Amino acid sequence: MNRSPGYSFREQPWTDIRAFLGGMAAKSPDFRYLTDFVDSIVESGADEFLAGDTSMHDLLVALRPAGTKVGELIAIRAPSSLTHPPVGRVRIEHLSSTGRNDSIDRPPADAVRLFWRLVFEKYGLPEGPQEAG
Repeated sequence: MNRSPGYSFREQPWTDIRAFLGGMAAKSPDFRYLTDFVDSIVESGADEFLAGDTSMHDLLVALRPAGTKVGELIAIRAPSSLTHPPVGRVRIEHLSSTGRNDSIDRPPADAVRLFWRLVFEKYGLPEGPQEAG
């Protein structure tokens, strides 16, 4: 089994992450979905339990408390990522130091819901905001 000692992580305030990714989205609408994730995390109150970081333009999310190395994280890949999704899709990856990683591509309209499902399945936290109807 492929094991790594963990993933580098430097927790940043969600307001800083939102400002950074919002600036990217203002330059290129293709980045807009990244701010949707940040907004959903903050609006749901899950920012109390989830730590955020960025790597280039990717959004990284780990459980709190997060140190400089985390054993697992959820990565939402940016359109410019080295492991970018196909055009018109969002790639969300669950990365684990055990090597049992998951990678799922979805249309942007389904991506935030998928993120919350992964948060529930991988971290055991509530599934976040529920959509009406």
